[in-house]
Amino acid sequence: MSTSRSVFKDTLAMSMGIDRVLNEIKFWESKSKKVKSVKNRLERLYQARTSLVEMPKESKILVDQLKEINS
Repeated sequence: MSTSRSVFKDTLAMSMGIDRVLNEIKFWESKSKKVKSVKNRLERLYQARTSLVEMPKESKILVDQLKEINS
């Protein structure tokens, strides 16, 4: 599956931290009607959760690099 994704948006999702990512996933999954934007948001949050759990050091480095670029 080839999906065009925004590294910037993925990194912003990771920068929220694992607790907030999990809370947002729970919130959006509770909605019965999921429009395309909600499905995309959930996909991004799932990826952020995976990255934060499996590769926490690499995720932190990526977030720090983004902060450095934007400042």
